[in-house]
Amino acid sequence: MKQLNFRIFAAGLFIVLFLGIFSLTFGDSELCQPWVGQLVSRQGAIEVRKMGQSQWQPARLNDTFCPGDSIRIGQLGRAAVRLPNDTLLRLDELTAITFPAGDKEKHTLIEILKGAVYFFSHHPTGLKVITPFVSAAIEGTEFLVKVEKAQTFLSVFEGRVAAANHLGGIALAKGQSAIAQAGQAPELRIVVRPRDAVQWALYYLPVMYVPPGQAPKEDMSDPRFLVHRASQLLAVGRVNAAGADIERVLSLDPKYSGAFALQSIIALVQNEKDKAFSFAQKAVEAGSHSATAHIAMSYAQQARFDLESARASVEEAVRLEPDNTLAWARLAELWSSFGRLGKALVAAKKAVELNPSLSRTQMVLGFAYLTQVKTTESRTAFEKAIELDQADPLSRLGLGLAKIRDGDLQAGGREIETAASLDPNNSLVRSYLGKVYFEEKRTGLDEREYAIAKELDPNDPTPWFYDAIAKQTTNRPVEALHDLQKAIALNDNRAVYRSRLLLDQDLAVRSASLASIYRNLDFQQLALVEGWNSLNWDPGNHSAHLFLADAYANVPRHEIARTSERLQSQLLQPININPVLPRQTEGQLGIFRGTGPAEPGFNEFTPMFNRNRAALWLSGVGGNKSTWGDEVVVSGLYNALSFSLGQFHYETDGFRDNNDQERNVYNVFAQGNPWYHTSIMAELRSRKSEYGDLALRFDPEDFSPFNRWESDFQSIRVGVRHAFSPRSELIATGIYKEADEDLSNAPAMFQTDFEDDGWMAEVQHIYQAQRLNLVWGGGYFDSDQTFTTVWPPFFPPDSPAIDATDVKHTNVYAYSYIKIPKNVTWTLGASADFFEGTIDKDQFNPKVGATWKPAPSTTLRVAASRILNRTLISQQTIEPTQVAGFNQFFSDPEGDSAWRYGAAVDYQFSSNLFSGLELSKRDIDSLYQDRETFTIRDDSKLYEYFGRAYINWIIASWMSVNAGYRYERFERNLDDVGENSFLDLKTHMIPLGVNFYCPFGFNFGLKAKYVDQEGEFTPDPFTRPVEVVEDSDQFWVLDAFLGYRLPRRLGFVSLEFKNLLDERFRFVNMDKANPEIAPEFWILGKVTLSF
Repeated sequence: MKQLNFRIFAAGLFIVLFLGIFSLTFGDSELCQPWVGQLVSRQGAIEVRKMGQSQWQPARLNDTFCPGDSIRIGQLGRAAVRLPNDTLLRLDELTAITFPAGDKEKHTLIEILKGAVYFFSHHPTGLKVITPFVSAAIEGTEFLVKVEKAQTFLSVFEGRVAAANHLGGIALAKGQSAIAQAGQAPELRIVVRPRDAVQWALYYLPVMYVPPGQAPKEDMSDPRFLVHRASQLLAVGRVNAAGADIERVLSLDPKYSGAFALQSIIALVQNEKDKAFSFAQKAVEAGSHSATAHIAMSYAQQARFDLESARASVEEAVRLEPDNTLAWARLAELWSSFGRLGKALVAAKKAVELNPSLSRTQMVLGFAYLTQVKTTESRTAFEKAIELDQADPLSRLGLGLAKIRDGDLQAGGREIETAASLDPNNSLVRSYLGKVYFEEKRTGLDEREYAIAKELDPNDPTPWFYDAIAKQTTNRPVEALHDLQKAIALNDNRAVYRSRLLLDQDLAVRSASLASIYRNLDFQQLALVEGWNSLNWDPGNHSAHLFLADAYANVPRHEIARTSERLQSQLLQPININPVLPRQTEGQLGIFRGTGPAEPGFNEFTPMFNRNRAALWLSGVGGNKSTWGDEVVVSGLYNALSFSLGQFHYETDGFRDNNDQERNVYNVFAQGNPWYHTSIMAELRSRKSEYGDLALRFDPEDFSPFNRWESDFQSIRVGVRHAFSPRSELIATGIYKEADEDLSNAPAMFQTDFEDDGWMAEVQHIYQAQRLNLVWGGGYFDSDQTFTTVWPPFFPPDSPAIDATDVKHTNVYAYSYIKIPKNVTWTLGASADFFEGTIDKDQFNPKVGATWKPAPSTTLRVAASRILNRTLISQQTIEPTQVAGFNQFFSDPEGDSAWRYGAAVDYQFSSNLFSGLELSKRDIDSLYQDRETFTIRDDSKLYEYFGRAYINWIIASWMSVNAGYRYERFERNLDDVGENSFLDLKTHMIPLGVNFYCPFGFNFGLKAKYVDQEGEFTPDPFTRPVEVVEDSDQFWVLDAFLGYRLPRRLGFVSLEFKNLLDERFRFVNMDKANPEIAPEFWILGKVTLSF
């Protein structure tokens, strides 16, 4: 019986223990559903009292709270609580709150009994706050509530708050504050700097390192103890108490370096950067052998965007105290800022080795891993850092970025929200939070964060840049342009479009979107100028090359330059998810501008963050003349590998007999990063075309009704980029291509077959210094070309049937960009060509140019350059395409030699008015085939003259206009009149345009163009003597479009009209690859979607 009772007792004890353990382990999540709060950060003594209990228990990280629970914060403590609607609460020391139970109105209720609570809520979900003296209803905002002995203080930083008690109420908006005293209605109070009220919630950077076990003993007369205590007080946000200790230190020793160092950090966190630098100078002067002083100086120098000096200061700190773990951690941060990722990781590991229990060391190790896309290791380090210091916002930011990179945008976004609540005055974190909201397509919240970031740090270009992209995607290109101009100005007018802190390693630079801003405004020349400025300052910046490629999309006769810039961008780009649009990679398609399924370069749906995922991009077009086409691209990113699979189709009957065409382009692209400093890529392309006579000649009846072309191009390209350092990198590419193009004329029994099997290899090295950029490289091209001709029976029997040519071309070049003085960039370079083919030719080509900005509003350019047009596989090269903004590469026959001379001025009258003038000339020594002997000759002289003037004017935020003038003249000789059969051709164009924008998504535009063309034509160049006919025509062409941006950046739909009045004219089109004037009325419906 005793044994049975013992067994019953043991079983009962087991059940009690099991239930106790179960309740401790799972009780929070099981006993209250839904929960009303979760502890996400704690410092000091944090206690919770469960509903119905009288005892207070210590709260642990990630504890959840139930309705009726209470929380209290001890002295020198702080906490952060997340609500189910993702609202974040920062609780100050000596604060007590309760989550009331039984809310039938389905609002989130918070009762503040005493203390201060900072609310960070960006959701429209209802939130009610109850205090002893006033209650507040909130709709998506940031605000502070502070309950004192006889009053409640409220201050609104963003959004709206309705404060009321039984005596009255008041509505508060952004920047307003109020006080509700006992027995009185709430009333407005003026607060000069309202954000000063949340200084306790800010994060103060650690600069003072004390090895474990070496903390000074308490002695109020010892400056070392007082400074150490002040440092600990700053760690929990007690800036006033820390300031009192610092003042006591300076009264004991007026030149105590550590005190000045802490004053510098306090001023820096409170956005008083000049004062921070002054205190840092005093710290270094008072303690030149103090690592703490030099670390504080590095932060002040970085705030002034002087990264070189900041790094020098930290290197001095490491030299003075080799075992100072904070110095090594700070050095790792700065090496990352410079892009020296290997050195950053070494320094971070050294910091962890010295003290693995310090949060700062784990945080910098996490970022060092993250910049190398080692997300598993980075997440581990960030989680350790958070365990060691739950109030560090940068650890939360890093963990959020790592989760986003792994594809979990929602979880990563919530971590970054927590980071913003832990340091609400941190501009960088605010910018990243705005990008999170942009990615989540929470329109309005993203721009709110950018606005806060601008206010917190007016000198940082980062939020201005991202805000420009956000406004562009909500159909506000004028506002976007103004933000973009501000970002450029803050970036020393370099137009590189990246943060001056150089901490932006998430590939958020989206130059395609920026080019789209200019394109929507129809400010074409402005886009070009900014693109050239970008490359002058940073020839290795992939975004600058992509920006210029997109800007070239609508510039006549710039197809080689466009595709070449895109190739260079691909070689230089970090791994990303951007879709590779097949049409963008191909040149010379001959599709009338604006009639395809997507504008070349139109890609404003790329994400702010790189993250593991797949994306779908598609576009379609349909119209009269049996026109229809589509482009579909699937792209993806997974860790260190990205891919893009794309297909493009286009067909139309054209505007006359035998003017039809059908194009099919396929593209497969993959890129991988085997190491953080090395990228490899491969690309497969296939292009098949069938078309008739596409040329637009002056005489509308001058065309062949029977000439038909069929072409089949297949190519494979490989590429590699290796960065020896951020200032030295190597790119190389190789392309192999097989081309087969047939021309047939059935009635004439004539047929030719052109086969071209060729390959090319190019390599380029880019070196950058403060005043000098150097780009040098070379390439080898080998093309086996075979012409097979089937002649009509009436031709002489000895007419050549097969003509085989082996074209070989070696090219070397060097370009230097010298910035002396700072506002002038001198381009000095040369290339050498060794050409063997239809004719052998060796040639030396000087390159000279200058870009001068005598004022931020003025850009002057001059250039002179010579080039030998060489065989280009796939119409691409990685040699620089321009000298001081003047293009070198035109679609001339291979072997042609050309000089180009140019001068230009671009002037900005105001932020809304731009103008410019450009003049240039080309002198060409052209190869041509003698019509009688069929031999190749090189004695043809051709001359081309170009002039361009423009005015771009923003009239209002919803309207822009542009006007221009374009002059072109082409002079040829009788033996080399080209397929358009003219000796002299002069063209005057006056383009006019007006665009209207609606923030609800609609936009409308009209474009009118006046054309006056006259020339000397040779109707039959084969006859002797050659007949020359002078003729001319003048006409107007009107185009129109109506577009609508779909909500949540889903895409775009438009209705476009080419040659709206169906004007018939005579006109020679000199841009066969990208014709700009439709000869007849054309109506097109388009849709672009992104998922």
